[in-house]
Amino acid sequence: MFIFVLLGIVTSIFQLVLLREFSFSIAKNELAFIVAAGFWIIFCAIGSIIKVTRKFHGMAMPVLASLCFFASMSGIHLSKGLAGIKYYEIPGLGFILISGILLIGPNALISGNIFKWLVEEHLEEKTIQNNSFARFFAFEAIGFFIGGLIFTAYLNNYTNPLLFSPLPNLLILGRKKGIRKAVTAILIIVFSLSSFKTFKLILRKEFGNANIIANLGSRYGPVFLVRKDKVETVFSAGSLLASSEDKSGVEEFIHISLSAAETLKKKDVLFIGPALSGQIEEILKYSPESIDCLQLNPAITKLSKDRLPYSNKENVSFITDDPVRYLQNINKLYDAVLISMPAPSSLSLNRYFTKEFFQLIKLKIKPKGIFSFFIPSKREILSPQFARFNSSIINAVDRVFSNRILIPSDSMIIIASADRVITDSQLLKNFTRAEVNTAFFTYYHFKDLLNPSMRRYTEGMLDKMIAPNTYLNPTGFLNYLILEQMKFYPKLRIELTSIKRNIFIFLIFMALAIAVTRILSKQAFCLLNIGAIGFTSISLSSIIYALFQIYCGALFWKLGLLICLFMIGLSLGVLLINRLHNQRSQIISISYLGWMSVALMILFSLGKINSAPFKEEIFYLFSFICGALTGGSYPILAGNLKRNEFNKKTITTVIYSADLTGAFLGTLSCGILLIPFLGIPASLAVILILNAIFAFGNLKN
Repeated sequence: MFIFVLLGIVTSIFQLVLLREFSFSIAKNELAFIVAAGFWIIFCAIGSIIKVTRKFHGMAMPVLASLCFFASMSGIHLSKGLAGIKYYEIPGLGFILISGILLIGPNALISGNIFKWLVEEHLEEKTIQNNSFARFFAFEAIGFFIGGLIFTAYLNNYTNPLLFSPLPNLLILGRKKGIRKAVTAILIIVFSLSSFKTFKLILRKEFGNANIIANLGSRYGPVFLVRKDKVETVFSAGSLLASSEDKSGVEEFIHISLSAAETLKKKDVLFIGPALSGQIEEILKYSPESIDCLQLNPAITKLSKDRLPYSNKENVSFITDDPVRYLQNINKLYDAVLISMPAPSSLSLNRYFTKEFFQLIKLKIKPKGIFSFFIPSKREILSPQFARFNSSIINAVDRVFSNRILIPSDSMIIIASADRVITDSQLLKNFTRAEVNTAFFTYYHFKDLLNPSMRRYTEGMLDKMIAPNTYLNPTGFLNYLILEQMKFYPKLRIELTSIKRNIFIFLIFMALAIAVTRILSKQAFCLLNIGAIGFTSISLSSIIYALFQIYCGALFWKLGLLICLFMIGLSLGVLLINRLHNQRSQIISISYLGWMSVALMILFSLGKINSAPFKEEIFYLFSFICGALTGGSYPILAGNLKRNEFNKKTITTVIYSADLTGAFLGTLSCGILLIPFLGIPASLAVILILNAIFAFGNLKN
């Protein structure tokens, strides 16, 4: 069984690296990451049912795994450039789906096929025991646990993903034929060393032949500083953070924002975001008492410090912390809070544009203080898509602040205050009195942006009926994704009412399908049960991942830990239920009741998690429980298959493939439909209803 542990380690690390790189370079958000995980799952299932010649296994498969990892990693970093899409741009959904199939699928196919081969080899050499079928999952899960733990603790800040190419060497440990084993290991090592050196060339191509000045490893994602045509640009986790060409935009945002402050001298300013384009230098022109520059990623904090002239550092404090946690714990109050963040193209970025985050900021602003940020927009012709996106963010502001002013442009600036009205004349007067030296932004430029007719037009286009952007109902994130997809699908039309109605119809259809299948074919109903467990398991896990990113902001750092806790729970669940030897079919209904209980626990705790002192630990516990329920279901499902006359030698692979097929459908449902369109509470309600249907359908099976 030791080989299954090694397979789990290799599969875990390969999966984590591939999905991270796919998310940062291609997908750009967590929901696309969930869909990509679905492709990994379904191709594992396909691999588990493919027949491969026995001679091809053993020594050839580890070499193929290493080659395939290199090919996929190269494709992930080069495919957008070949399609004419810039690194930081969000591609079309079709491109993401095809890329996921072609770049994630082959690696998963190999992993699933190796699992199938190892199971068959073990069953040929050992006597089949009643409780042995699910143990294969348990030992692979232990390997997943070990791999996830190692990756989270030591490997998540890598700078070159091809560092992991030699990992398949672990799969030849313990194999016979020493000479062949040695030759295979040498081949993998030689190939890995040569491929490792090609990553710099791959990166250069990915960034359009730009010079890579810095490639900083980070637990939150890669940070790149590149130079092309004398322009320096900083990217983090796939997003464009700063550019040396953005001087005019920086001056516009900083000086408009600080002109709204009641006092112009000795202010305490909190700046949230990457200070890489001269923002701190512009703020210092107002002689503030202090500037706290808050940033989540330590690699970006270091870059910001290094790029700030030494003479300007006296009143500047660089703080590396999660902005949500910082605002919850700090006692200091500020005269001005400024946010300079990329658009909410992911759940991690969306959290900075929500009603909940604005409420935290309001508590940290002094009486008559101001809060300012900007979002993508249009000044003269605001399309319906832009209007919906802008409305979702501005409606969130209006739920928190009693006074706000909009300054429309291609980046709309929103300035809000809880205690006083901000007027145009006050803005212009304060800017004139400050007498700051600017290279681009002038009084006349400022006055033009305050054009009353343009602002009345923008206000008139806003829709107060659009739900405000929140943690659990991320309408800003959804509307921005739709806005980006309109570039690729101009005729795209999304109707939330229609989608919700179709989901209700689907639930009715599912209940009927379960009833018909239960009557017509016991074997088909067995497979349906396995798929339902996989669907529920991955759906709840996907919601846990989304909530972890929303509340903690460190999913791609601690994803390995979440997965490994799920896997150790799975392993313990398998071993525990195996020892009980209880194979009554009614236990399947109890399993569904267990899933319903977990969904209810998550649902009822949603309003309390954000203020809980141990937020991360709560999600680790939920992930462990989901794993235990999944693992505990496998022996029960195996017993059900045996009673319904399935071939004993195929039971493990039948469970493996049917479970992963259900999980694949779960990732598609959550990543494309449930979480973005219904929000998290309604998604949990759908899972509850589906499990109630299956629990009832299994009562008298």
